[in-house]
Amino acid sequence: MKKQAILALTLCLALGTGCGKEEVAEEKVLRSVETTTVGKSAISSAFTYSGKAAPSKEVAVVPTIPGKVTGFRYEVGDKVGENAVLFTVDDTDLQNNLRSLEANYHVARLGYDNAKNTYENNLLLYEEEIISKQEIDQLQYAYESAEAQLASIQVQIDNLKKNIADCAVKSPMSGVIATRGVERGGFASQGAPAYTVMDLSVIKVEVGVSEQTVNTISVGDTVDVKMTAVSEEPLKGKVSTISPAAGQTGTYTVKVTLDNRDGKIKAGMLAEVSFTVASASQAIVLPMNAVLTKEGETYVYTLENGRAKKTPVTLGIESGETVEITEGLSDGMEVVTKGQTYISDGEEVTVIDKETGRAKTDLTPETEPMQGEEE
Repeated sequence: MKKQAILALTLCLALGTGCGKEEVAEEKVLRSVETTTVGKSAISSAFTYSGKAAPSKEVAVVPTIPGKVTGFRYEVGDKVGENAVLFTVDDTDLQNNLRSLEANYHVARLGYDNAKNTYENNLLLYEEEIISKQEIDQLQYAYESAEAQLASIQVQIDNLKKNIADCAVKSPMSGVIATRGVERGGFASQGAPAYTVMDLSVIKVEVGVSEQTVNTISVGDTVDVKMTAVSEEPLKGKVSTISPAAGQTGTYTVKVTLDNRDGKIKAGMLAEVSFTVASASQAIVLPMNAVLTKEGETYVYTLENGRAKKTPVTLGIESGETVEITEGLSDGMEVVTKGQTYISDGEEVTVIDKETGRAKTDLTPETEPMQGEEE
């Protein structure tokens, strides 16, 4: 009897079934996917180019009259107004020359007045034919020569006065002092800038754009300028000029200006300028990886009654990791966004909740116990 029991047990194990138990049916395994519901949103396509912030105006100031620097009034970083005196050069020699010329002018004035009176008095005698034509001509020549000499000295005086005024070197515009190259007691000449003044109230950023982009840009366009040193959010700039010819690098120079009245942007800061070439405000937008292309066909998988359906689509604007769908989809459709590479048309799938990682069909409320369960 014992031998018979052992033989029966061995037979059960060989058959791979438990004696006295029913056979368990094999569970069907479905592929897991993630989906999104189609809706409309804005999308735009842009090209980004790098550049540097520069002042809208920059002037190197040099003295008209070279000379020894007697003093300066502004340091680097100071704000300066138009026509404000930046520094002065020694005008001692010019002042001495002016005094000499003014003395010469006084003598020449006396000679002019005398020649004029003589000519006018003798003109009456000439009209009465008391003196000859030759005599009156000589008097007229003397009068006009004295007048010319007086005018010449006056011009020299005016020039000297201008040179003396130019010894006080002024700023040609309002702005900020960028460099100072003079010292008290040093010599200022036209060989090197004494000061550099920048207008930073308006900043310009110049970028070189490709021939594919240049014709999509127009003067006056508003563009995004990203300057992380100033703001996490893009700043707004305006296209001010577009070069009509390509440079040596084959790109077209586009100048973008930005308002900088608060002074936060400094010259030399790095900038990224984005030019929008296409945009749509109400578009069906999907992640780029949801779209498949095979053998010249572009398609996505939609979900209908738990099964994947191969749906051909037409693409529009591409922007980074998203793309516009212009044909093939409508609001409310459910599109597979993850796992679509491994499924086929008509295949039954399991939709996984992105937040929990569990199948959506397994998600049941846990706040209330099911009927028949104990609380």
